Amino acid sequence: MTSVLVASCIVMAALFGVIAAWMQGQGYRRAARANLVAGLCCLLGGVILPSGPQALPVATLVVASLLGTTSLHAVRIGRG
Repeated sequence: MTSVLVASCIVMAALFGVIAAWMQGQGYRRAARANLVAGLCCLLGGVILPSGPQALPVATLVVASLLGTTSLHAVRIGRG
């Protein structure tokens, strides 16, 4: 279970990085920053996981997903 969570954290961090790079290229700077923060949350969860409880990385994945979702919503309504 631990290896699945660590792999999920790393993959999510990479995906948020790619999305942030695309948004930065499109001119959505605020949304790109939110996605970078989401990616950093995922990396933090993956780094902390081996030394701590499993609830913390799951919580960081949830927070990162919420940040990513709100950044996409901000772009959609024109505040990205």
